[in-house]
Amino acid sequence: MTEKEITESLNLLDQKGRITSEGWARSALWKYDRKKIRRGAFRTKEWDYYQITDPDEGYSICFTISDLGYLALFSLSYIDFNRKEFSQINRMKPFSCHRTGLALSPDADDGVTYYDEMLTITFVKKGEKRQIIANAPSLVLPDKRRGLKADIVLYQKKGHESINIATSWKEDRTCFYYNEKLSALPVAGKIYREDDITDIGSHGALGLLDWGRGKWLRSSTWYWSSISSRDGAIPWSINLGYGFTDRSPASENGIVYGQRIHKLGKVSFSIPENFEKDVWVMEDEKGRLKMEMRPILNRRDHTDVKIIKSLQDQVFGLFSGHFILDDGKMVSFSSVYGFAEIVKNKW
Repeated sequence: MTEKEITESLNLLDQKGRITSEGWARSALWKYDRKKIRRGAFRTKEWDYYQITDPDEGYSICFTISDLGYLALFSLSYIDFNRKEFSQINRMKPFSCHRTGLALSPDADDGVTYYDEMLTITFVKKGEKRQIIANAPSLVLPDKRRGLKADIVLYQKKGHESINIATSWKEDRTCFYYNEKLSALPVAGKIYREDDITDIGSHGALGLLDWGRGKWLRSSTWYWSSISSRDGAIPWSINLGYGFTDRSPASENGIVYGQRIHKLGKVSFSIPENFEKDVWVMEDEKGRLKMEMRPILNRRDHTDVKIIKSLQDQVFGLFSGHFILDDGKMVSFSSVYGFAEIVKNKW
């Protein structure tokens, strides 16, 4: 397929609530305005999701602040690759109605926070820094230590490209998905696990932001995979995703090598029947990417409360394979931590 690259700033939605120009971009060029969403109070979904992976110690931490209209969800997950277990805490706030404080632009200097006695999460964007402050004092980690605190900064240098798409659904063009995937970000800061303190920046950790805004259909299914590593001193990442919205204008598939995007087109996941244990294979249509994932554990989060049903299987594993950059350079990699997920929502 021929994808449309957007190169100039523009409004995301027109007066009818439809995307003005669908496609992909190397930065967040669309201007999002909730007031232009038509009849979408409880169908508008907004989230900021950060993930930090420490390959030296073998763990990832995921932080989520999301507002679904009828409720807000705040989540912290700790994934222990060595023990093949995870710990998680979820908090909910009903009838949030998009008053949580999530920013209208991923580039805006802003902040959002949630706190109670069980969980505190704060995201602050200022200039090139994205700070995450979190505290879950009663969370029991897989190694039985109690309590997790984090004070982490992700550095987004000027010119660091990201994968952005704005696409809609064929069934209803007023339903749309606007998303930025910002990955392979250098990380500094401290992680506190009970009485233990880790300087995460000295471990070569990398960070990811998944920033999403949109009006969704009642039911949806998506497939998403992300990995980050280094080629010598050069950070790189792979982002693959499909399964919902009309992707004929653009996909969110691409490689970020250094700070530059090398765009991929259509990709496919070969998902085994026993996807928690058997090998997955992922490749693009033009032979520029082929990799396999050997699962380590599944961060399963299944919720079924009648009007809301969410089946999330985020499978973390070790990825091996290769990719080819725009200039023809091939980069091979082996045993890189990452994940691939299948999510089915009725929300």
